[in-house]
Amino acid sequence: MNPKILLSSTNQLIDQSLKLEVTGLKPNQKVQIQAEMQDDMKRTWYSFASFIADHEGKIDLDKTIPKEGSYTNCDPNGLLWSMHLKDNNTNFPPIFFKMSTQTHKVIFYLLIDDEVKDKEEIQINFTNSDTEQIIVENPIVGKLFKPKEDRNLPAVIIVGGSTGGLFWTEQMAALLSTKGYAALALNYFDVESDNLPSELIEIKVEYFKKALDWLKTNSAIDKNNISMMGISKGGELSLLFGSYFSKDLASIITYVPSSHVFEGISMGKHQLKSSWTYKNTPIDFIQYPVDSKFSKDMNPIDIRKIHDIALNTATSRQLKRARVPVETIECPILMISGEKDNTWPSSSMCRDMMQTLEEYNNPYKSKHLNFRNMGHTFFLPNIPPIIDHPTVTAENAANANKKAWETTLKFLDEHFN
Repeated sequence: MNPKILLSSTNQLIDQSLKLEVTGLKPNQKVQIQAEMQDDMKRTWYSFASFIADHEGKIDLDKTIPKEGSYTNCDPNGLLWSMHLKDNNTNFPPIFFKMSTQTHKVIFYLLIDDEVKDKEEIQINFTNSDTEQIIVENPIVGKLFKPKEDRNLPAVIIVGGSTGGLFWTEQMAALLSTKGYAALALNYFDVESDNLPSELIEIKVEYFKKALDWLKTNSAIDKNNISMMGISKGGELSLLFGSYFSKDLASIITYVPSSHVFEGISMGKHQLKSSWTYKNTPIDFIQYPVDSKFSKDMNPIDIRKIHDIALNTATSRQLKRARVPVETIECPILMISGEKDNTWPSSSMCRDMMQTLEEYNNPYKSKHLNFRNMGHTFFLPNIPPIIDHPTVTAENAANANKKAWETTLKFLDEHFN
């Protein structure tokens, strides 16, 4: 017998299903498969699962439930999303740190009686050989990912949340480019950029209109088929932007958004300023408690408390003035939320916005996808998920990430002309 790991591909996109089989085993033989990969901090992540071979001496991850391991249900990608940090030799939190679109390698080991019998590697990619990446520095800052040489491409502007920079946006844009889209990862505040604000305070809505107009001038892009996607504060912004410029958008996809504009976020002194301005006028906002302090390493539960207090202490007039008027948005909206959101109550806010659309007989086919067992930190499928709520499991988050991504792709496809 010659036990062997068989991979249907050694090079695949991050959202593709893993195809892994083991052959050459004895019937009913117990084996263990281990997987390892590194994040951008060069820290090793690992997972394992034990299986029993079938009567032909084979194991197919598509059909086999582990007897024990990092994950417990039949899932061909279980070994990818269930990884844990092996040794944390830095002060960085134990989350899978992926800030780039660089390929990462996963190594699979086949063990029998604790002895390695075979080893295979696979390259996990955010882009493919047809992806072109363009660095943009003027009049906006970001990265455009698109298929090479294609014309009349549908496009998506992608904006991130309160971490700033291109975290989340770059990976989403890169992967969207492999589906036939021109995707602009747009940076709008960044402590490491001299050309952008260093804090999420009084960001000009007109800046995002510049991004839209810039895309329209690109000969490869269909100027009538541009959508906007955002997460968290970027979700809030996407809806706000849509309330001004939705006639220029094919659709809006908003992950864990707010239904209201909140105060700007400063890592220093509490400034009591809006997050956004339009025509040099600060947009009305809900104030945070006067003793609020934000930091990059703060506990998510404390962030939720700040937003809950802000919502509960705001007057009805303040709530009304800070509300994003979603009923004025003239394009379909996809809202994605987690019931266990530890930043703000995105689920209830999305439900309120959907109700508002119905009350105003908004004719566009908007949707709300809510996950009962998911928090605030949606990301791409098949990497270790970020967990921000104590009762959300890695499996809960992995399933939500997969379904949210699939729904996003379907929604975009449905609403491009």
